[in-house]
Formats: sequence, structure tokens, C-alpha cells
Amino acid sequence: MEVEYRYILKPLDRKYIKDILESTKVFYDYEIKIALEILDEYYQKEEQCGYYFILAEVEGKVIGYVNYGPVPCTQTSWDIYWIAVRKDIMSKGIGSELIAIAEERIRKMKGKNIWVETSARKDYLPTRTFYEKMKYAIAAELKDFYAPDDHKVIYHKAL
Repeated sequence: MEVEYRYILKPLDRKYIKDILESTKVFYDYEIKIALEILDEYYQKEEQCGYYFILAEVEGKVIGYVNYGPVPCTQTSWDIYWIAVRKDIMSKGIGSELIAIAEERIRKMKGKNIWVETSARKDYLPTRTFYEKMKYAIAAELKDFYAPDDHKVIYHKAL
């Protein structure tokens, strides 16, 4: 499988990304709606909106993506907002490559800190394991943040 990476969104990408997010079976409908709202904002304003994307595709079809951007009111901090790979091809290194490319692009834009937040729910264990494999460390855990017994886990990586 030859994976290509690109940085500009095309109109059809919205459907691919929606399908990818739904395929993971971990995101709630309202979370997917927010991810799509970010895409819509990008389509209207492009990089002026403060969001960046890297898309992984095979034979012209998007199979994974990462969405990131600078943290407002900071000088060198960046957030990774979304990362997802189609469920049927997870664990093939695509997510790792997306993160590595995002980190390099953030580094080139003078970023020094990357922050990622995720859920502490049991079904997010593979996600947390992924971040830890990529050398992100838990910086904080906010109890009952999303819902009772659904804590927010904040990861950090210094570049």
C-alpha cells in the first residue's frame, strides 16, 4: 500500500473524513459534527482560520488525517485537535507518520510544545497508548471533564 500525504483539503475530503471518524467507533456524533465544522471553517478561510491538515491517501482516497494548529495567545504551543485513521487499516504506521509529519511542520513554524487532549474512557486506551508510543507524556488529567467517569487526559511533547 503506497501512502501519499498532502496538505491542502479538497471538497470531497469532508466525506472521507466523516467516514474515517465514523469507522473508528469511538467518537460521538456531536464530536464528529465539531470535526466537520472545523473542516467547513477551513474551506471558507483556508489557513487563515488557524487550522492545518495533513491527509494520508491511497489511490486518491483519504484513509487518515491529522488536524492541528497554534494555540491562541501563546508563542510556541500547538494543539493536535484530531487524528484518525480508517479502522480497517489502523496499526499500519499511518497515524505515526501523520504525527511525525505534523511535528516536523510545527517545528518549522517555530513550535516548541505540542498538546493533545483525549478521553480516559476504556475505548480510548489504544489512543492513549499511541500517544505514549509517540513520546507524548501525560501532563494532566481532569476528572469528570467530559462526563461522570470520563476524564480528560492532556498529553504534552516538547520539540
